[in-house]
Amino acid sequence: MKTLFIPMKQTVNRYTRAGINGKSLTCPLCEHDQTVYHFAWSALGCLNCKGMVNKQDWYLTEAN
Repeated sequence: MKTLFIPMKQTVNRYTRAGINGKSLTCPLCEHDQTVYHFAWSALGCLNCKGMVNKQDWYLTEAN
């Protein structure tokens, strides 16, 4: 029987940098994508679900 490989989503950590074009993040509550251009914040409000999410809980989107 084959097992399905499901990669873990990479979260934001203290080494994450946005770069000149920004970084796309995914909300862990509603899976909405959002672009940020700096990480000088401790929590960010999701524009879709209006929830406050801590920096370390956001997921990095695969596109970047």
